[in-house]
Amino acid sequence: MIALLIGAIGIAFAGIFAKMSMDAGYLGALTTAFWRFALAMPFFLLAMVLTRPSKPRDLSKALINPLWLLLPGLLFAGDMAFFHTAFSHTTVSNGTLLANLQVFIVGILGWWILKERCNALFLAGAIVAFGGIWLLVMNNETSEYASDPALGNIFAIGTAFWYASYFLMVKWLRKDFRALEIMTVTTMVATVILFLMVIIIPQDRDHLVPFYNDSMPDEYTKAWIYLILLAIVPQVIGQGCIAWSLSKLPVTFSAVVLLLQPVFAAFLGWIILAEALNNWQMIASGIVLVGIVLAKLGTPSK
Repeated sequence: MIALLIGAIGIAFAGIFAKMSMDAGYLGALTTAFWRFALAMPFFLLAMVLTRPSKPRDLSKALINPLWLLLPGLLFAGDMAFFHTAFSHTTVSNGTLLANLQVFIVGILGWWILKERCNALFLAGAIVAFGGIWLLVMNNETSEYASDPALGNIFAIGTAFWYASYFLMVKWLRKDFRALEIMTVTTMVATVILFLMVIIIPQDRDHLVPFYNDSMPDEYTKAWIYLILLAIVPQVIGQGCIAWSLSKLPVTFSAVVLLLQPVFAAFLGWIILAEALNNWQMIASGIVLVGIVLAKLGTPSK
């Protein structure tokens, strides 16, 4: 339980450190996402070495072709590209909250593809949450924290689709592969894909590393510190604790606890970034959070 709470708090810092590194180093959204994976990769590789099985497994006997391990990296790269782009236009609280709509997508795809049943509680949660989303999307007031909230909200909702696809793919791969194996390959593939995306897009290519200004050398140092924290806290510690705790706790209970992420993100955004929420945003966020919890409680654990 403690590890799961640490994981929820860890991933809540994703938007915080992403936004702080972008502001300090004049980095693009894709560049920031690239460094999140690139700087986290050595930690996962080290963990693979330290936890390798005493006897090598025969992958030829696996029911799932190991090449499928490459797909989660592609999906996670898209997830992070949309997630970090959202923070360029909207607040951390809104971006994180809307990204958690993956609960509904997973439920719908689980019903359609995996033939899992959706009960009345899930449907009630979906209706409540989409009412809250409507209020959030209708609130297009710009501020110093959100230059284009409508566009940012769209990217945040897109994040939910990427993450839901990634979640379902990982759930399938866990039949034959360890969580650490999936995370390590995913991180490596996502690093390569995001690097190629950065090279292709001019505004990101021109700022592959934080910008150094002679008059503000401290900002350059801060940008690298924030990037390292982005890799360690949400990616390594957050995802690592969650992966470990999922083998000790029920899936449904764990998912409900992880819904504390948008609450932590809103609180951290207020404390660290001074992202004040107006009354409509607080009401809408509360409605969406209630809907997500109801939907998750109404989602079968298997």
